[in-house]
Amino acid sequence: AATAELNKLQPNEDSIRNSITITNAKANSVANTIMYLERSGLPLKELEKMSIIHVAGTKGKGSTCALVESILREYGARTGFFSSPHLLSTNERIRINGEPLAKHKFTHYFWKVYNRLLESREHDKDMPTFFMFLTTLGFHVFHAEKVDVLVLEVGMGGELDCTNIVPNVRTVGITSLALEHTQLLGNTLEQIAWQKAGIIKPDSNVFTHVTQPECLEIIYKRAAERNAQVIQVLDTQHYLESNLYAEYLDSFNEYVRLNGALAIALAKDWLRQTKGPLQQLQLDDSKMVSKVLRALLNTHWPGRCQLVAYQNMRVHLDGAHTVESMRVCCEWFAKSITASKNNPKILVFNRTGETDVTGLLQELQRTCPFDMVCFVPNVASTEPIDPSQTTVFCGAEKQIKRAHVIAQSWQKLCESNQVPNQAQVYNNVWDAFNGVRKRYPLNVELDVLITGSIHLLGAAISGLNMFRPLEEEAAKKQQEQSQQQQQQQQLESKDKGRSESIS
Repeated sequence: AATAELNKLQPNEDSIRNSITITNAKANSVANTIMYLERSGLPLKELEKMSIIHVAGTKGKGSTCALVESILREYGARTGFFSSPHLLSTNERIRINGEPLAKHKFTHYFWKVYNRLLESREHDKDMPTFFMFLTTLGFHVFHAEKVDVLVLEVGMGGELDCTNIVPNVRTVGITSLALEHTQLLGNTLEQIAWQKAGIIKPDSNVFTHVTQPECLEIIYKRAAERNAQVIQVLDTQHYLESNLYAEYLDSFNEYVRLNGALAIALAKDWLRQTKGPLQQLQLDDSKMVSKVLRALLNTHWPGRCQLVAYQNMRVHLDGAHTVESMRVCCEWFAKSITASKNNPKILVFNRTGETDVTGLLQELQRTCPFDMVCFVPNVASTEPIDPSQTTVFCGAEKQIKRAHVIAQSWQKLCESNQVPNQAQVYNNVWDAFNGVRKRYPLNVELDVLITGSIHLLGAAISGLNMFRPLEEEAAKKQQEQSQQQQQQQQLESKDKGRSESIS
């Protein structure tokens, strides 16, 4: 019930279109978030007492935050972690000590905050948007749960993001940058960098592995305006090889190789600045390797370079949605299938919004010749879905139309590259998996890549979970039929033996 009510706060297409301008975006984010936070009973000054690590970026900000949280938890800190979007359930966005907020607690806090806002509204539409509400809710949870540190992931951009109301942040991270959400953030890398650097606070330490000179110039300029210090972090591969982690390099997940050095730098900075009861957590460089190593190896961040086994399928899940992140995803997939080159390769893809997907599709076509390509909306099936999987702002019908547009782009690339077009549009993930099942029997091993959208991964996992009981039931029936056939054959054999003995 809480999640269904929350979904009513999701913006529709008209409200998104009306908030495209920077002026409207600001009016609808930072100022309003502060207003709703105060109305909900949590004064902004209470956030000043919280110890926060704030992270922005185009690629890798979620996995960087997950790694930072894991390291600090390894040191004994009670951690809070706010992230977006969720994969399967809304409560994944708010984590305490690495675990999604328990559903009964999520429900408790939700209605407490929601009812206060409902009672204090000045008119019918005077409620926060979906993400603004979740941000407000998150701050309530982390304040009430008395976390030692909050690892806070920016939702979109930085300067105008709802999370950018936090007044007292000493440790800031900016991950890799690329063009994204250009209608809201700007059409150039410089404009994107300006937005991301908006989370820099006075006298903070800003850690980044941004490499583009034009972006670094903006970051340094904005930091200087706020008397903040910028620290450029070494390339992760170089960092891990040059320290005591080299022998474990092959054991790390792909996102550790990409963002591990930045995460370590952020965690170390927070530990060095820790005061009060957490003084005992002060960093000892000579002893840090084992703790950090455990944290890096144990961090689980679903939907990012994730490999799961499902019956005869090796399912590769990655939410890559920019050309750069898709390139990393494709490299990971190509490396993963090295030992199974003869397996059929299947692609399941979706990308919502009006962004040109040609660059993403080009990266995918360069990876390997896919034997089957499925373009689908972020919908598990035609059955009623978990409210956490509901996306109001981009309905299934519009997504299917978008899938056909993507399929046309794929066809043009196939014609240009003179390769067969194996693509087909499906109404949902369930139908796509049915298509796979019809084409390939269970005794054929398959390599599947699902990518393009985090929301698609959630739908795919839901689809696989729905398939499991049905396939188990089908396997059970098949086994029963086989046993019946064997029994029938045995009876016929006995009858034949009796007939021969009588004759």
